[in-house]
Amino acid sequence: MLFSWWRARTRHRVGLSPFPPAWDEFLRRGVKQVQWLSAEELSRLRRWMLVFLAEKRFAGCRGLDIDDEMRVTIAAQAGLVALGFDELWFDRLLSVVVHPGEHRARRSEPLAGGGELEWDEPRVGQAAPDCLMLSWPDTVDGGRMRDGPRSVVIHECAHLFDGLDGEMDGIPPLPAAAAPGWAAAMHACRLRFEVALDEGRSTAFDEYAAESEVEFFAVASECFFQDPHRLLRHDRELYGLLATAWRQDPKSRVPSQRR
Repeated sequence: MLFSWWRARTRHRVGLSPFPPAWDEFLRRGVKQVQWLSAEELSRLRRWMLVFLAEKRFAGCRGLDIDDEMRVTIAAQAGLVALGFDELWFDRLLSVVVHPGEHRARRSEPLAGGGELEWDEPRVGQAAPDCLMLSWPDTVDGGRMRDGPRSVVIHECAHLFDGLDGEMDGIPPLPAAAAPGWAAAMHACRLRFEVALDEGRSTAFDEYAAESEVEFFAVASECFFQDPHRLLRHDRELYGLLATAWRQDPKSRVPSQRR
């Protein structure tokens, strides 16, 4: 109890610190969504970023030097997902590791006859409760909205959020009133998505979402924040479920990108 009180007081103090003017330029240049935030939302985002950057350790891989622009660009995208909450700090997250490009992760799959198949898989991001790994070029593309509905930072933060209730299972912490039926409704959305893929119809986001319930939530969340009108056109129910989970309505601020 005492630690929680002390941490909350420290965060409040840090959040009231002056926001460096150079950081505003990094936001303007690297995080397109900032221009659509209200004055109150921008103020909250800045306070959240100050705390996040004070608490998390950043490191570069393969000779990549981490500078303030990288830290600010990552923190701002992570902060967008937290705007609907009073307290969403990803407390278990200790470090953010930034790669100069894709990194390779070891994967394995059990074989039907026994044994295990192992291989290296290229990744642009990876989330564990205490560590976030990100490709810097893909982080830039997501911040500047160059890659359609994709954002590696939002994707990996969705995994962190998903795991806050104990495990990454595609079911994030939910308001008590919304929890009954939410998982079943999300599963139905995923089935509709898979049918659309099988039939060759247009979908709102990448087919990687079909890999599992976990990836469906993360990939759909990318589209929810990056191109909410696109998601709404394709699946209104899915948009509503994500709005319930994330406690916000990004379509009210992000302009339609439909051509």
